[in-house]
Amino acid sequence: MGKLSIQYKLSFDKQFIENDLLRGVYIAVIHATRIPPHIGLIIAGKFHSLSVKGQDINYSVAAFIKNSNQRKIPSLFIKIAQHNTFSEGYLKEHFISTIQQFPKVDIGVATCLSPVKLFFEEVYNIPMKDINYLFELLPKLHSEGLIENVSSLFIDETNYQLPTYSKTEINAGIAQVRNEYGFSS
Repeated sequence: MGKLSIQYKLSFDKQFIENDLLRGVYIAVIHATRIPPHIGLIIAGKFHSLSVKGQDINYSVAAFIKNSNQRKIPSLFIKIAQHNTFSEGYLKEHFISTIQQFPKVDIGVATCLSPVKLFFEEVYNIPMKDINYLFELLPKLHSEGLIENVSSLFIDETNYQLPTYSKTEINAGIAQVRNEYGFSS
């Protein structure tokens, strides 16, 4: 599985400004230095993701950033270029319905990347069949001209390297979170 040799270097070209997250579409990478990181989308000021706990929908950016600041969670915010056809309202509703197709993150069922991939495939018409990790998704979106800028919280931007990981490490991460929250298999 030679895919782990991918080295995609993010360009941090924008200072983090919380109000920027109130408009547009962003890939939010939470615990960006952890293997695996957690991935969701911020659309029009609301955070949405699929987690071990279930569907996290319409979480306010203010609450999200407050939590990140209090816990000093390393986070990335990757702004996606504005869609030519669809409004932010439509994109938000579409992503929510995409998340709702998955009950929760679980081994062999779905990862937090699952609804994100489906969203980019359906809305942006980008083939995602060969995309299984964030470190594969970002170069693909970059090559399609969709990454507008990148900002971060609590990340040493000069030394940050997007983590690479395997399916085994994803499954171990899911199992660990399930244990932490007392979810049975």
